[in-house]
Amino acid sequence: MDIYEFIDHLAKESLKDLMPAKIPRERIIDDDPNHEYLLYTGQLYQVTPYLDTIRDLLEKVENMEELLFSLYVHFDSVWTFIRPNRTIKERYQNIVKRAYSKLREKVDVGYDYSIDYYSGVIFHDLGSRYFNDYAKIMAGKLKNRKLITLDPHTTYAVKVLYKKVDPSFNAEVHHYSEFLKVDNASDYVDHESCYLVRYLDMQLSSNAVKPEESGKEMGCCGGPIEFVSPRLATEIAKLRMEKLLKTGKNKVLVWCPICLSNLSRLNRAEVKDALEIL
Repeated sequence: MDIYEFIDHLAKESLKDLMPAKIPRERIIDDDPNHEYLLYTGQLYQVTPYLDTIRDLLEKVENMEELLFSLYVHFDSVWTFIRPNRTIKERYQNIVKRAYSKLREKVDVGYDYSIDYYSGVIFHDLGSRYFNDYAKIMAGKLKNRKLITLDPHTTYAVKVLYKKVDPSFNAEVHHYSEFLKVDNASDYVDHESCYLVRYLDMQLSSNAVKPEESGKEMGCCGGPIEFVSPRLATEIAKLRMEKLLKTGKNKVLVWCPICLSNLSRLNRAEVKDALEIL
């Protein structure tokens, strides 16, 4: 089983529970759905520590990926044997909780756990033929609600991809940065989000220093290929970190859990999600 067959297998299996790689869905925010907006996390912050665990394993066993993929499909839950780092998992969950708390200070927003499943965006990014099926199910769950999203990948999935798959889907989607501004980041260099800035043409407001490659010319953190080639993804992350550190700043501001993961693991600088310093 190669990587593409593996991704198709994961995508097809995920249609059953709308979570990737059999990752358990956990309720970390209390339900309170009767509000103008609903927070839709898309679960990406919550699942990133689990995805990191898979990527780290793949990186350590170069040229054994096909064997691991073949073994994986025989386990009902690989997480019985492999667990994400508890401290990292708590950090990512706390980012979501903090975002919800900060948003409630600014806008009438609630939360409905019954619709907050994984967006499925990784299956699109990696070319799975099952993404359209996944998107149709999620469009049916989200319907035409007014949603606030947290991460760039989920935002792009709901604003663009779901509507391509289901033209009747007409949810009103806002990224949290439309309501919350980062104005205490002068000690940071800004690693912007490609999905937000390049693909959604959004302007992220912060007073962080911009590196030489910024805006639509920004460099990549390596995240998009971390499962296809985790070692190459790490090398790309190193190149990006070099460009960021050339600004003279040793603190990096990110807007995405994938960027947070890929740049933090280099241990070259203090890396913070924008939601952690609001």
